[in-house]
Amino acid sequence: MSLRTIVLSDLHLGADDSLLTHREGSHVVEEPGAVLVRFGEAMRATAHELGLGKPVQLVLMGDALDLGLSTFGDVSRSFVQFLRCMFPHGEEPVFDPEIVYVPGNHDHHIWRMVQDHMFVSQVQSSEQHPGVHVPDDMAHISPMTEAPQYECRLLTALMHGYGGAVGKAQVKVAYPNWSLVSEDGEAAVVMHHGHYLDASYRLLSQMQGWLHGRDGRSETTLDVERQNGSWVDFLWSGLGSSGEVGEGANTLYATMLDAGVSHQLREKIASRIAEELHRRMGVDTETPLKYGITPGNLIRAGVVLAAGREAEVQRDGFRQAMGAKEVEDLRWYLTDPVRDQFESELGKVPRDVRFIFGHTHKPFQDQIPIEGYERPVGVFNTGGWVLDEPKLMPAQGASAILIDHRLEAVALRLFNDPAGVAMPEVRIGAGGGYGAAQDRSVAEARAAVANHSAL
Repeated sequence: MSLRTIVLSDLHLGADDSLLTHREGSHVVEEPGAVLVRFGEAMRATAHELGLGKPVQLVLMGDALDLGLSTFGDVSRSFVQFLRCMFPHGEEPVFDPEIVYVPGNHDHHIWRMVQDHMFVSQVQSSEQHPGVHVPDDMAHISPMTEAPQYECRLLTALMHGYGGAVGKAQVKVAYPNWSLVSEDGEAAVVMHHGHYLDASYRLLSQMQGWLHGRDGRSETTLDVERQNGSWVDFLWSGLGSSGEVGEGANTLYATMLDAGVSHQLREKIASRIAEELHRRMGVDTETPLKYGITPGNLIRAGVVLAAGREAEVQRDGFRQAMGAKEVEDLRWYLTDPVRDQFESELGKVPRDVRFIFGHTHKPFQDQIPIEGYERPVGVFNTGGWVLDEPKLMPAQGASAILIDHRLEAVALRLFNDPAGVAMPEVRIGAGGGYGAAQDRSVAEARAAVANHSAL
């Protein structure tokens, strides 16, 4: 298969509920756990077998580090665990030591660190000239179709400290989209974590749309990030270092996913509001107003509509790969922001496009006709490495996306929640492409999986 790139997403290193985080007590320890060790072995074997002796590029496509719910110390130690499994000392490396990092919502702060460093560097460069040159603003996005130029100094420092094959390597950052493009510009694989396909991460764009009578869907990637980046960074990429506030957010999210517990939580919230109204304003929340309805009834109804509806959406979302609204948002993102970047950077939209995203923790692969694209776009979701639904759901799981030098992509499905049945075997998922070249890539990858399954 002449493997070129392996794309991984939603590892959530450092998080309590990540299958790949090894904790003892309340802290992440130095040595990786059993699941991460076997994961590293599988990825190295895949790169060795399909890479045909050439270093394979490793792309971490968002939420690789869980800065949203874990401290910088925990995610840093967990990243070193990851390095131990991907680049073990004493073994010939199979991965290119330069890792490409495309941040998501839980590690958006990685991009903010890069933005700060770029701004400071531009100011420092002005010292060579008379006066002081101050840039107008930070760079909000990076080019989609160029090699990443920006360095994550934190992860690079961790790699240098780990030493060995990565002792002089760098982690390069692109955000929010990055793509591999063929030399003739006719094929491309676009990678985006997937958070901007989710309307809750575009809240400020929606608010602006409401004020101006529009739907709130921005036409360019620059506008999407410029309007919503600070919101994503504030709420989803910094709570891990916020002490009890961060712990409370983690507990609330877990609670929202459990029907019984979220019902109890809503009752407690409603009762607390009623108590405060009685204490502060003398309101008797149990006195009937009309038709036997009390203020307490109204309070509980409001809490159910606010918190209960969101909880129901969260739980039901795990039952299917994508709902109609999610497909609609995917079409918008490819039709407007991604297509705009293609046209502004390449002057055209490539004929054959693959789109890889994660975020939902529900792996799948498919083809979707998109306005402005000559052929249906092959769509892949990586899934994720956390079990964030109390009841196992078969839609949850994780894939690694394998990209060859022809820019064909296949999904290596590593696990799915068994949901009361036997765990499905590791397998190759086709369906995100078409034609003879795709068929060859699928056949070669399936043969490699079969060879290892027989061992």
